[in-house]
Amino acid sequence: MTYQSHPLPFWVFCVIVWMFFPLHSQEMDLQSYIELVKKDNIDLKQSAKQVLIAKEETKMAKSALLPEVSVNGFYQRDFNRNFLFINDFDGSISRLRTNFNNSVSANAALNQTLFDPAIFSAAKIAKLAEEISGLHDEHLHNELIAQASALYWQAVFTRASVAVLVENSSLAKAQLAQIKKLHGKGVVSDLQAQQAEVFYKKTLPPLKNAKNQFGKLMNDLKVLANIPITERIVLTDNLETISLNSVIYTNEADLEGQPKLNTLKKEVEIAERQINLNKKFWYPKLNLTAAYNYDAQANDFNFSANENKLFLVQLGVNMPIFSGGSNRAKIAKAFIERETAELNLEKTKQHLLNELRTAENNYNNAIANIETYRETILLNESEMEIFKRQLSLGVVTTVKFKESRLQLMQSRLGLLNSYLDLHIAHLQMVKITGRIH
Repeated sequence: MTYQSHPLPFWVFCVIVWMFFPLHSQEMDLQSYIELVKKDNIDLKQSAKQVLIAKEETKMAKSALLPEVSVNGFYQRDFNRNFLFINDFDGSISRLRTNFNNSVSANAALNQTLFDPAIFSAAKIAKLAEEISGLHDEHLHNELIAQASALYWQAVFTRASVAVLVENSSLAKAQLAQIKKLHGKGVVSDLQAQQAEVFYKKTLPPLKNAKNQFGKLMNDLKVLANIPITERIVLTDNLETISLNSVIYTNEADLEGQPKLNTLKKEVEIAERQINLNKKFWYPKLNLTAAYNYDAQANDFNFSANENKLFLVQLGVNMPIFSGGSNRAKIAKAFIERETAELNLEKTKQHLLNELRTAENNYNNAIANIETYRETILLNESEMEIFKRQLSLGVVTTVKFKESRLQLMQSRLGLLNSYLDLHIAHLQMVKITGRIH
């Protein structure tokens, strides 16, 4: 059997075209994909609904500050006659009718709270809750965009890894073909021919696993952006499309715009408001009521002959005297909740700062590793060229060629890993600082 291999770049090009550039596909760079996630992600849509709900709840709380007006009325038709019987002095009985055929009644009432600290505090707390809802939405945007970006770069990394593994498999296949030729000439032994075939077959499982992983990552990207699974998309960015800053330093001031910290600050403020609300339990409450009432009865719908009208204005005062100790317990609980919220804020700030420093170190280490792997790859490529020429002459063994090939593959995968680490570390920093877009 004869073995004929195409040049290495041809195989790499064919596999990449077959896997990553299907017909009728939608091309996406990172920014266009992120915009699609912002637009169509289901979690973000649900979060937007929660923001709208919080706004309506604020309106509900503020409505208690406005007057409450109600109007009602009824008409009644009596089909039976009711009488009052009276004994006269002469022993006879007089009968007086006590109801009319028709009766109408209407009333209107206006109730306005003039002073109630609880209502004012509740409205302020509802407004803070609305702001927290907006911060939660911002935090979710921050998290999902970081997740989408990380998935995007992991998919790009896996795609590039497949290309490296394809090249590695192609080198092993070319080596096998070369060994077969030398074996036919009696230059290499049967053992070396068997080794070359085994080395080639060992390159196939990692390649298959990488292709499967790439397919899974592409499906995850589609789910996150609410793209139909059957739709084909092509990622146009490369791992190298990132500016390399030599060193990055971070400090606590970088956390000022962090949505999660701002949320916790609002929770501390709400806890403080709750303390003030409970302290105002003993304040008097003033209420104004204005009411108008109309009643009329008649047999022939001439109600003006028998009607009653009433208009009143009432000023009410309510002052609590004793609550059985429940309000004191509420105040004590509110103080504890405020202290808990403050501790949670401080703990979260320290945790985020620690994560920020870790991401900073990862970023700087990734830059150093990229430079190292670049130099190593140049050396490995030079060694590969030497070994390929020696192999064609039958000078070098298949084992030495395999080791050189593996070193080149590992160096290239190491470079891709370092680029991925760089992207992930950068995403971590912008996510933690709340500056992701």
